[in-house]
Amino acid sequence: MNISIDFTALTSLGLSNPLFIAWWIFINGGWVVFIALFIVGLYIMKLENARMRYRKSIKYILLAIDVPKENEQSLKAVEQIFAQLAAAESKGNLYERYWKGKVQDTFSMELVSIEGYIQFLIRAPDPHRDLVEAAIYAQYPDAEITEVDDYTKMIPDIYPDKNFDLFGTELTLAKESAYPIRTYMNFEHTLTQTFADPMASILEALSRLQTGEQVWFQLVLTPIDSKWVKNATYRVKKLIGEKIPKRTNILSPLGDVARGFGDEALNQLAGGGIAASENSQKKDLPSKMQFLSPGDRNIVEAIQEKISKIGFKTKIRIIYVARKELFDKKRGVNPIMGGILQYNTQNLNAFKAHKKTKTKVNYFRVKKRLAYRQRKIIRAYKRRANYLGIGEGFILNIEELASIYHFPISEITAPLVQKTEIRKAGPPSTLPRQAMDYQTLIEKKMDTIKAEPITPKAGVPENLPIGNEKKDE
Repeated sequence: MNISIDFTALTSLGLSNPLFIAWWIFINGGWVVFIALFIVGLYIMKLENARMRYRKSIKYILLAIDVPKENEQSLKAVEQIFAQLAAAESKGNLYERYWKGKVQDTFSMELVSIEGYIQFLIRAPDPHRDLVEAAIYAQYPDAEITEVDDYTKMIPDIYPDKNFDLFGTELTLAKESAYPIRTYMNFEHTLTQTFADPMASILEALSRLQTGEQVWFQLVLTPIDSKWVKNATYRVKKLIGEKIPKRTNILSPLGDVARGFGDEALNQLAGGGIAASENSQKKDLPSKMQFLSPGDRNIVEAIQEKISKIGFKTKIRIIYVARKELFDKKRGVNPIMGGILQYNTQNLNAFKAHKKTKTKVNYFRVKKRLAYRQRKIIRAYKRRANYLGIGEGFILNIEELASIYHFPISEITAPLVQKTEIRKAGPPSTLPRQAMDYQTLIEKKMDTIKAEPITPKAGVPENLPIGNEKKDE
């Protein structure tokens, strides 16, 4: 039985009338595709609305963290804090994810400097408050944790603004996430065993801000499962030349059958010699691991070391905002970006500002495009959103996170980094928790700083001219 379709009417009328072609396709079965796409579009809209409702239903808290003044803990302690936060990973079942809109809860690790006053903060879902506090107290028993109001409310959302100017950007990685950045393990001198804290220069720069200036540094962390390890393992196998199993799909069996027929035909034509020699060559191919240069071998080992630890999907944002008469990127941006460069390497991975999120534009419609980027980056920061900005972020493990975000050690002498003297006794569990106004917290801690005796640094001659420092204000 032969089936034939007459395209005479279509070719005679459709060449001069494209609308007729579209209509003909629609009434001859194309409506099925149209209805299917329409239903899929409605479902996607419904799912996004459900996810937004779920995000709005979660109550978040902002916790100010003050560590002991004589902090002798190593950065391994901060690694353990991040490892404990990974316990919040929970996908939910298919119904919850694809109908109710459940998404993974996130944490925001923030370091802010408001007019030179530096504070470490953690924003977390209220149900995970006990998890965060237990993780911190387990490593820093004398730490002080205070719930505060959101400091971002003091800054406008709409730009251009008559009083404030803003610079912001998201950071991204130069290579794929499998390659690690430089971590704190590489900042320790092998002979003297002294640790050159990479955050020291960042904290020093933050302490030099003037009245009317603020710098915000944010890491939005999303707990994930261990599936990301597969991609990194694939990269390792590719680097060492190890045989990589082919990825299969529904059509893979058909492809294998066709390939088998082709190989058999080639074998028959060549009398069995060519196929046999090719197969023997494939089997005899050695691994390149023994032929790798020392540099390539270090890369492979660094990737394997990264995937041995827990990872988080990460988004990093930097905001510098100041009154227009004080706005100076050389003071508020360049030192921070310079501190970030300490984590970069030429052979592994590096941070860089993402061009599409950076509030810097050139050539045409500069003012409108700049204002649009400013509004976009401040909205993403205030929402602590992992779904806004460019992509879904990249993966950093707990060692990399501890290198970027950790509490100051005792050797750091930035004067306005808030540290607690002794741990306050905890209130009874029956008392209600109430957030402290952030400005009140600053005034309270500033009074404590001013009341402390200022000890001059050892080794500085008395006859040297010393300028006004913020700790003397």
